[in-house]
Amino acid sequence: MRLAISNIAWDPAEDAAVAQLLQRHGVDAIDVAPGKYFPDLNQASDTDIARVRRGWHERGIEITGMQALLFGTTGLNVFGSELSQAALLLHLANICRIGAGLGATRLVFGSPKNRDRSGLDDQQAFDVAVEFFHRVGNFAGAYGVLMCLEPNPPCYGANFMTTSAETARVVQAIDHPDIKMQLDTGALTITGETPDTVLREHASLIGHVHASEPNLVPLGDGCTDHAQVHCALKQHLPKHLVTIEMLATVHEPHLTSIERALVAANGFYRSGNGEGRA
Repeated sequence: MRLAISNIAWDPAEDAAVAQLLQRHGVDAIDVAPGKYFPDLNQASDTDIARVRRGWHERGIEITGMQALLFGTTGLNVFGSELSQAALLLHLANICRIGAGLGATRLVFGSPKNRDRSGLDDQQAFDVAVEFFHRVGNFAGAYGVLMCLEPNPPCYGANFMTTSAETARVVQAIDHPDIKMQLDTGALTITGETPDTVLREHASLIGHVHASEPNLVPLGDGCTDHAQVHCALKQHLPKHLVTIEMLATVHEPHLTSIERALVAANGFYRSGNGEGRA
């Protein structure tokens, strides 16, 4: 099973050292948070984007996904005013442009605070979301990327698309080839959903997979049953890329926690199965 890791686990100044770690552990792909490389996304030129992609390519690493798409923004809400929605659509169109330039074909829409449905009942929120994300899908399709809607449990600050079942219902109603669902193992652990059940029912909707722990501690340091996840993935999405998602550690060096997570991921998703860079 092919593995990747998100760069929210380290600082850009550590890119070269992390690339060496990844090579040692047979990992050749990453997700990126665009704000780590482009402080003003609107000013990110094609040349700037190509430089970041080339820098990782020269280290033998492919950029396959993006997350933290709305980090640093203010006033953007799926359920906000027309002005807020328009600004969010413009931002996401730019995100799709950047993702395409980086080669990141899977874009993860998490951002619980930017989908605050307060004041709307269930049906109103559902209808607004379906219309909004269908428009996002048109942007994604134009740039050849997928926008993957991520279930976020309430403890992460979300009040819409908090479970896989709820998110799947939204994605099915959007009915757009470039809008998919994100599978996040830490969220499954928090909500008590069973990986096999979610994948059996919704595998065709899933566009990207994050292997994580609750609260995004280093992989293997939490309570996610990765053996169960791996078993379900082998049955329902055997060729899917799995990306480690963990926050940068505060009380130990980033490289130390990243290497521990890489060892854990190889053990969970590769060991004993004759698997390598599939």
